[in-house]
Amino acid sequence: MRKFASPTIPVLAGAAIAALSATMIAPMISTASASMRSSLLQGPEIVNVNVSFNSQVPLADTSDDAIADTQRTGRRFIYRMAVRECAVLRETIAQTCRLTNLNVSTNVQLQPNRSPPMLNLNGNAQFAISLKSDGAN
Repeated sequence: MRKFASPTIPVLAGAAIAALSATMIAPMISTASASMRSSLLQGPEIVNVNVSFNSQVPLADTSDDAIADTQRTGRRFIYRMAVRECAVLRETIAQTCRLTNLNVSTNVQLQPNRSPPMLNLNGNAQFAISLKSDGAN
């Protein structure tokens, strides 16, 4: 086995082999990615659907604990509405349905001229659906 006087030659040889490997592998990865993308595009078309839920609840008690309990109950209500929305979408336009995002917010309206105080509940749900075929609607 031959020893090199300088460590530069083995390093350069290793770098050349790595570069050659990368140029040979990169086109294969690119081709595989392109074929995967084209097969995904041939499946059912995915459509994004956004649904908003808004409601107001009168607050009989404005103590911190009562407001926190009402907010928790309100959020549960919005969560149930979002879960049930897939059934509505499948009854009408969707072949498949998946909840992909859900935002929920609450806001207490304690205006002196307004009686009773109100809790505003807001939710925005996003779904990914595949559409039914034209004959299935």
